[in-house]
Amino acid sequence: MYSKVSKFLEQSNAIEGVYDADSLVQACYAWEFITKEKELTLNNIKKTHKILMLHQLLRPDERGYFRQRPVYIGGKEATKYYFIKEYMKAWLFSCRLSPEHWKLQHIEYEKIHPFIDGNGRTGRIFMNWQRIKAGLPILVIEESKKQDYYKWFK
Repeated sequence: MYSKVSKFLEQSNAIEGVYDADSLVQACYAWEFITKEKELTLNNIKKTHKILMLHQLLRPDERGYFRQRPVYIGGKEATKYYFIKEYMKAWLFSCRLSPEHWKLQHIEYEKIHPFIDGNGRTGRIFMNWQRIKAGLPILVIEESKKQDYYKWFK
């Protein structure tokens, strides 16, 4: 049976152009790991990333670690890497304080862009983690609707 979680993870990978079976398996492992956690922490955010990115072309010191260099999103520089830890602490505080604001928090996470790669996929995992903790259903963003999803960030 094709579950809502499987569909969410498959579509989340597809939004990023990631279609291989190994990456889907890792996404399932990452989801399984984080959904057992009572709250989001810097450590379990990094571990989720490490699990998710196991089969991706990243150096070992980039899997599960906040980035140590600049990245650009749509031609604009993301949060300066030396501010990431502090911004992520503030983001976590916001998530704990107002979990019902999952969409705004997802947008903020993506603006922080804490990792070299995998921010969209980890961000959608954390967004749905928040949704289920708030008693909401999993949100599946279809690959075919990714342009509508990208409008969230404008």
